[in-house]
Amino acid sequence: MKEIIRNKTSIFISDSVLELFERYKQLGLTDNESGGILLGQIRDKEIHILRASTPNKFDKSTRYSFECNKDAALVIINFEFQNSGKKTIYLGEWHTHPEKVPSPSGIDKSMIKEQYRKNKLNEPFLILMIQGLTDLFIALWDGKKLHVK
Repeated sequence: MKEIIRNKTSIFISDSVLELFERYKQLGLTDNESGGILLGQIRDKEIHILRASTPNKFDKSTRYSFECNKDAALVIINFEFQNSGKKTIYLGEWHTHPEKVPSPSGIDKSMIKEQYRKNKLNEPFLILMIQGLTDLFIALWDGKKLHVK
């Protein structure tokens, strides 16, 4: 389990999620971006990221872009919510970048803002994670600012 702080909020990332990100690193010169959604629970004002979905055949992926299929994501979100006694919720998005130390592109920032604006959320934030070749970028969007520290 890894703990990071964003906007004075503790975010705990399960080992299984970190291992999943490791499996999808774009190590090959022609590997496409991969991604999915982040799922977890809020416990004592802490964010616990317990699951991340894997890419599926309905997602759109190229070397330098990833677009999660919203219908497929909604099926996963609803399944996890119902099967957790309504505790596991959608917390954000993740994807890979073919760079050592990833940083969000303008498209990434627009995507997380759009998800925040258009979706019915259980919490007043969304998390954006980008797995690079050596580092993991983690930010929290609160509707006004992308918190990276």
